[in-house]
Parts: sequence; structure tokens; C-alpha cells
Amino acid sequence: MPRGFQSVRLLALLLALPALYGCMTVREEVEPLRETTLTVARSGDEVTLSWIGVRGMYYTVMHAEAMGARARWKILPDAVNIPAIASGEPIIVHDRVPARQPRYYRLVQDRKPLVP
Repeated sequence: MPRGFQSVRLLALLLALPALYGCMTVREEVEPLRETTLTVARSGDEVTLSWIGVRGMYYTVMHAEAMGARARWKILPDAVNIPAIASGEPIIVHDRVPARQPRYYRLVQDRKPLVP
């Protein structure tokens, strides 16, 4: 058999393998995290954010200047990977924003620290 023909057969076999075995779907069961309510209070240029922590969880606050699909969420510098020491204890974070400037917040929680 000519050498070029063997390499074509090998290439055809390699291309056919995914078709023969199909795609595998990997399913991972993820335990839902506890629902957490972020409370935001504003007085002038002082914003106070608070929530009830769950022991073993890490929290990061993000902010954006606008809402919607094109919003650019950024990490609030003093609110990254805040560990909850005890369940049921409030966690409080402060932010300073000019009084007329809108700012939106979101709270990210996970069992491991967020890698910014």
C-alpha cells in the first residue's frame, strides 16, 4: 500500500472517532448557595452595604455605574473575599460615591475566595 494512502486512512479514522463515540455530557451537581439579601442605604455620599454572613463563605461586592447588558461590573476595592466568621452575623461595608452619581451593587458569594 502506498505510504500516502496509509496517512489518509489514519486521518480519516481520527476524524471519524468523534462521530463513532459521540459527545459526552458531563453533569455536575451543584448545591445551591443560601439566598442572601444585600441591603444598601445611602446618606449623601456615604453608602452602607450589609448582609447576613454564613460561616465558611467568602463575599465580594461589585459595583457598576449603569444597569443592563453592557454594564461594566468592577470589584469594590475594600470588599474582596470577606470571610464570614460566624453564621447569622451581619457584614457591613462602606463606599463613598458623589451624591448625584448613581451606583449599582451586586454581592458575589462562594465557598472559596474569588481570584480577582
